[in-house]
Amino acid sequence: MVNPTEQARDETDETLASPGLGFDIEDEDREIPAPTPEELESVRETIEEQITSGVDPSTVAELVTALRDPDQATVVSQLSPEVCTVLLPALSSERIADFIDHMDVDEAIDFSRLLQPPKLASVLDLAEPDVAADVLRGIGWDEASRVLMRMADRSTIGNLLLYRDDDAGGLMTTSIIALRDSWPVPHAINMIRTSGLDTAHLRDLFVVSESQHLVGSLNLPELVFAPPGSLVGDVMNTDVISVQTGTDQEEAARLMARYELRSIPVVDVNGRLEGAISIEDLVQVAQEEATEDMFRLASTGRQDTVQGPVMVSVRSRLPWLIANIGTVLIVALILALFENTLDTIAILAVYMPMVMNQAGVAGTQVTTVVVRSLALDEITTGSTMRLLRREYILAAANGGAVASVMAVVVGLWRLDLYLGLVVFAAMIGSYFVAASVGVLVPMALRKFNIDPATASGVVLTTFTDIAGGAFYLGLATIFLTLLRE
Repeated sequence: MVNPTEQARDETDETLASPGLGFDIEDEDREIPAPTPEELESVRETIEEQITSGVDPSTVAELVTALRDPDQATVVSQLSPEVCTVLLPALSSERIADFIDHMDVDEAIDFSRLLQPPKLASVLDLAEPDVAADVLRGIGWDEASRVLMRMADRSTIGNLLLYRDDDAGGLMTTSIIALRDSWPVPHAINMIRTSGLDTAHLRDLFVVSESQHLVGSLNLPELVFAPPGSLVGDVMNTDVISVQTGTDQEEAARLMARYELRSIPVVDVNGRLEGAISIEDLVQVAQEEATEDMFRLASTGRQDTVQGPVMVSVRSRLPWLIANIGTVLIVALILALFENTLDTIAILAVYMPMVMNQAGVAGTQVTTVVVRSLALDEITTGSTMRLLRREYILAAANGGAVASVMAVVVGLWRLDLYLGLVVFAAMIGSYFVAASVGVLVPMALRKFNIDPATASGVVLTTFTDIAGGAFYLGLATIFLTLLRE
């Protein structure tokens, strides 16, 4: 059995009114509606105002404890550090542990820095082991070591700290039930009953041999309704999907999605059971990975938020903006090479942004689809040629339609058939370049084990801007004598 006991949490009935939400918790049989984001924001503002005006923190804390745990996490994570520092002493370690389990990792780390080491140690002792390990990884080794020395379950948390936070070992929880395959079913049920684990950890049970090697899995109903006299090994499912402690969390998420698992066991390199990852943890991983990829495509960082410090946003965005200067300078060089053409027919400069913009938009569409498909393992680098053929067909169809509309507009606007044809041909060429870059760049980055979301956007912008400008001005130069001044 892996970590068969867990400290009990305070389950005291709460009868506190929540004026910010307009309901109370006195009637336990009454169904309480989930608060809206606006209502939670109202509670946060009320807490801020009352703490600032000097109201007793114990009274203000009632506004927090009247909420469900996930809602408490939402409200507390949005409070200013100054308010949190005053409010936290009025909240018990059990209460803080309840809602810190529902915070995002970054929020939990920032929040934990507001707690003194003795209080943080007591909170993390009551929190989920994987949450405690994530917090200790994030607060810095010096402070983490002081906190860890004060914790009761140093061994379990210390073992989790040996794994990277984005590996299965860093994401797993050790609060699981491991049954022996040789146990009689009644004995196994009794072990579950006396384990002290929360029912949330009992959705899937894992079976190990005498040497702690994972040999099967089963769920609680299968155990309860097993025939009399059965052993655990008789009713278990031997076809069990597992991951090793060093498996990337994205791979674990893909396996759980593919096989529709509620949890997945984690084993060491020798196949011994170490812990398990729940579906809730993997949902959060999927959200974090999607957010991270979105930020990377936009050339910014995940720490950049609308409510975050200004300097964090500056450090996140400025390097990419400076790097983008290189793209601008290259485009400027293209314009300089065709200076005579622009001097001859100045109106050409009016339509060039249209060509370049369409290429950029088309390329972004391709890159987004390819990066997402790579992240979900829907495609591999071996699919490159098939993807290129598909995107070339789309470039011909979409590019042909858009370029035709633009050619007609330009031709009628300037009453210049040849200028319309130049715009048409330049846009078609740009669409094909966008399709090529949108497929090849992410595939090349994946081939060299680089996250495709990291640099695809910058490379795409560079190529599409250059291609759009070069195609357009190059064709205009070739047909210069046919264009109307």
